[in-house]
Amino acid sequence: MRALKLIMLSVAICPIAKAQIKTNDAVAESQAENSVSAVENEIIISNYFSNTNCETKGSESVKLENTIVSGAGACLEIVATEAIDLESFFDSEVGSTFDARIIEELPEPPPTTVPPTDPVTPTDPDPVTPDPPTVPTVPDENKVCENFQNHGPANPHLYAQASSNSFVGDMIAKYTPEYKIEGLTDWMLMNNAGAVQPGSEMNYCYFKYPSDGQPHNIWLRTKAGCQEYPDIRNTQVYTNTLEEFQTLHTNLPAINPRVIDTYFMANSELEGRQAWEEIPMYNFYTDRVVDNLKIRMVTDVGMVYEEFHLYTYPMFPVRANINKMESPALFPKKDFIIDMSTDDFRTAARYTVYRNYQGGHWSTVTTMTRHDGHVTLTAQGINWDTDQTVINLATGQSYSNIPGFGNVFDLGFLADGDYVFAVKTYHGVTMNDHLVIKVKRPPLN
Repeated sequence: MRALKLIMLSVAICPIAKAQIKTNDAVAESQAENSVSAVENEIIISNYFSNTNCETKGSESVKLENTIVSGAGACLEIVATEAIDLESFFDSEVGSTFDARIIEELPEPPPTTVPPTDPVTPTDPDPVTPDPPTVPTVPDENKVCENFQNHGPANPHLYAQASSNSFVGDMIAKYTPEYKIEGLTDWMLMNNAGAVQPGSEMNYCYFKYPSDGQPHNIWLRTKAGCQEYPDIRNTQVYTNTLEEFQTLHTNLPAINPRVIDTYFMANSELEGRQAWEEIPMYNFYTDRVVDNLKIRMVTDVGMVYEEFHLYTYPMFPVRANINKMESPALFPKKDFIIDMSTDDFRTAARYTVYRNYQGGHWSTVTTMTRHDGHVTLTAQGINWDTDQTVINLATGQSYSNIPGFGNVFDLGFLADGDYVFAVKTYHGVTMNDHLVIKVKRPPLN
């Protein structure tokens, strides 16, 4: 994603202080010299980030100058209590990860060592999920150490779930991995559901463990003696999952409605956000190449127009990769209306986009209701390489994912209203039985 828009995000910290995030157009410059400097309570970052171990920088105020996040897996997270300034040259390249957030209090750094604790025997938060197997006393000599680093080949996803008050994680691995919730458990075996895709030698592995209400770092390894991988962030359960529908900007131009032959995967992050914030829409991805595809949206500062671009990066390590289209980052409120067009908006498909999240990192649930009542769901949670099913709990009707993404579902035509779905892997493992779906047709004029 690229910082392409001039935006201002104001967050009330106290009656006389406001927090701000500012970005400006990216202008080509030479590679930045690596540096981080501090001025009073501000840090100024001028750096070239290419390491796949995600780096987090934080202060009261953070300013980025001549900074590039480059390459597949590269990762940078910025947190501040007062202001974030991206107005000088900043670029986050395709395949990398970038996040910037205003928070009320800077997190304490995770401890480097934690006294050993006795294992905790949980009550299962989800009766469909079996208890974790016991870690062997003697490591299995047939298991070969694997790379479980964040944004690495195993693509571990460590998050939290409010509906079950649980820590949740999944990943792709050849051998069943072990996990440890720092300060809460000893090393435990994940559950192995079977092949991530039928016939694959790689397996879909997962765990679900009750939260004690505190943030914890989660570690991964293949077995004792292999490298241990701490997460790049602490995990905690957020109970305010932003399920209330927010007021929509409805002052879009009237359209001549037309259906565009593609599905959209909605990629965004709501963890720890507030409903009134501008919450980035990192990308919309299509599931095929669509020529001349453009998007428009009304924001607090007026109408925004963007153009989709061809995306050829191999997104999936197991699922078949095909060429698709990618939108630039957008900066709407939580819920919003968008138009998609291939003829410069002489005709357009209009969507209401409703977002909530499951209670942790990258667990957004996005409902896209088209002008004719057709509904597409993106459920960020279960690894998008593996096939999944969602079930309407009121009717029992089930829907399989589309071929292009494991986490995108065609729900057909639904009446406006609120729905609750469950989501499970194709193996039959239920990972969440409380996905909130809200359907609302957008006005045409």
